Amino acid sequence: MFFLFGTGKSTLKNQYRLTNCECPVCHQQNTMIAGTIAKYAHFFFIPVIPTSRLSIAVCSSCNSKFVLENKQFTPEMEQSFESQQKVNPNSRPVWHGCGCFIILLAIIFLIGSLIIGWFKSKDEPEKPIDKRKAMLKKDLEKVTSKPTLETDSTSFYIKECFDIMLEGKVNSKEVDYYSKVNGDKILILIDIDDLKKVQSSSRYHLIEYVTECLNMHEGYHDKQLYIGVDGMWNMVLVSTPNGSDTSGKFADEELLYPFYDESQNMIEAVEIKAEKKKK
Repeated sequence: MFFLFGTGKSTLKNQYRLTNCECPVCHQQNTMIAGTIAKYAHFFFIPVIPTSRLSIAVCSSCNSKFVLENKQFTPEMEQSFESQQKVNPNSRPVWHGCGCFIILLAIIFLIGSLIIGWFKSKDEPEKPIDKRKAMLKKDLEKVTSKPTLETDSTSFYIKECFDIMLEGKVNSKEVDYYSKVNGDKILILIDIDDLKKVQSSSRYHLIEYVTECLNMHEGYHDKQLYIGVDGMWNMVLVSTPNGSDTSGKFADEELLYPFYDESQNMIEAVEIKAEKKKK
């Protein structure tokens, strides 16, 4: 993150003509005009902390400059300057330290928001944990790169198609599959860690590959397909009867949760025995 720290300065309002003194350079009488420059530290160009002051006298005749803090004032110049300051003092403007008030208000606001949020969270009932999320996570851990026709025929059919359709795009050995059935619903999970090689705008074709592949086999035309494609870090594609998220980057995996509703006749790895459609 880029922060801007620094210092600034401004000339204070009151200026004083020094009387009964001469310029140490040109020795002209009553030609000295003195004032004060105030410095401050800023953060993102907002003054935060007042720092030092410099009292400077300038001769209107020879333009020579003298700094009180550097002990360049004569005793007469210093006496005249201090006597006039007592009568008409040069006060530092409030805005030189306004950043401190802004930071303080921000801290108070943050603490207040946290306290209010804490009290509100105490009054709100706890949201029930969605068990379907844990069930989906468990199923994602069951994916395998070598599904068999005997244990998971659906994944086996899809792997046959993907090995051909994804040749040269991703490493087929790094693509994992899993499927299961719940009544007339089928969950199909595909994990592709190497998906970054496929442009996000083209990833929706993976859903089409799955449906085209299953259309080649009997037994799927009356099934509700819940398809999820998982990348290295998150779900990237989801297609269900209730909605789809196929942007190719961050898909809403909650669309898959209804698959787990009204569990009946759930089989861990579904095998749908069917012959290929005759052409």
